[in-house]
Amino acid sequence: MTNKENINFEGGKRKLPDGWRWVKLGNLCQRIDYGFTASADFSIKEPRFLRITDIKDFGVNWESVPGCQISSEEESANRLADGDIVFARTGGTTGKSFLIKNPPRAVFASYLIRLRLKNDVAPEFVYSFFQSDSYWKQIKLSARGGAQPNVNATLLSDISLPIVPLNEQKRIAAILNEKMEGVEKARKEVIAQLEAINQLPAAFLRQAFNGEL
Repeated sequence: MTNKENINFEGGKRKLPDGWRWVKLGNLCQRIDYGFTASADFSIKEPRFLRITDIKDFGVNWESVPGCQISSEEESANRLADGDIVFARTGGTTGKSFLIKNPPRAVFASYLIRLRLKNDVAPEFVYSFFQSDSYWKQIKLSARGGAQPNVNATLLSDISLPIVPLNEQKRIAAILNEKMEGVEKARKEVIAQLEAINQLPAAFLRQAFNGEL
């Protein structure tokens, strides 16, 4: 495969623009590792103990994330940093990712995989790829198991993605972020309108039986 050809999961081959090339995710990372095994403890405030269930569509409410018992050495090895990306490695949300931004003092749990990128890779650019059809097609092909599909660090590192120089990564990520914010705003407006519409029948009934129609 040349660096301008797509791979089979796309269904055929297409050329990438000049300056783009296909790389394995593992080649872009300083490290890909599993989280810490412990019991969540809501009586402990720090370090926070990030679990799969704490990651929602809107992000993470760190105030509701429990803590855990952990040694200083283990905390250092599992400490989350700005720009880390964590993945659900099993269950119904297998492959779902979350970009860590300005985290509190926190570590990540064992059912998550952490990816820490090299300095010449923009986390926002790579994270955007993890929302794409190309990524999800590869996850579905790679995930193992039936009722409980799962991925591991080896499978994740073998994911292929298109890459460009760092400045272009940042430019693309900024454009995507702006557009996605617009989409999210529109989505919230539509939900609010639907909620208002759903309330109309009850409002009409109240008016009817209050003699207001």
